[in-house]
Amino acid sequence: MKNFFDNFYGVLFKPSETFDKLKENPHLIQGFIIVIFISILSPVLKFSINSEQSPFVQGFELINASFWGLLSWLFFASFFEIIAGIFKKGGKTKIFLCLSAFALIPWIFLGPASLFKTGGLLFKTLGILIGLASWLWSTILTAFAIMKTYDISAPRVITFVLIPFFGGILSFYWFFGFFMTLIQIIQ
Repeated sequence: MKNFFDNFYGVLFKPSETFDKLKENPHLIQGFIIVIFISILSPVLKFSINSEQSPFVQGFELINASFWGLLSWLFFASFFEIIAGIFKKGGKTKIFLCLSAFALIPWIFLGPASLFKTGGLLFKTLGILIGLASWLWSTILTAFAIMKTYDISAPRVITFVLIPFFGGILSFYWFFGFFMTLIQIIQ
């Protein structure tokens, strides 16, 4: 467990060194724990003791959040592994799963950010700023995880992410264009 807290602390304060260490010895169980914890954080913050929901429904929400969080994590890693395979950099799924999970650690600050939002205008603003900082920090760490896993430079990370993004937009356009043309033909 000491190793987990060392990695946890290291990602927050020494991400480069910690990601190098995790790349050499990826800890999937630790990544699994982080993803589960981050996934159930939002439903836990929304729970209320005086809620009209039954504990069974609340428990189901936790299980559901865990399932979808894990599925998203696996899909995200698989997607990047496919893209890396196109660039001949694939075969590092285990490393990316570990590093991408640890890149989510700044999301733990969303809990305090949500609590700040219940206060006055100053505290709401502070809560929003903490939330945005957590999101940005996690995004940067995820880009850093991609760089470390696949040994690519920052400009290539941007290419690595933008190519599928634009491909998705183009596919979306073609998909709806196909049906719009079909509707025009039928009319």
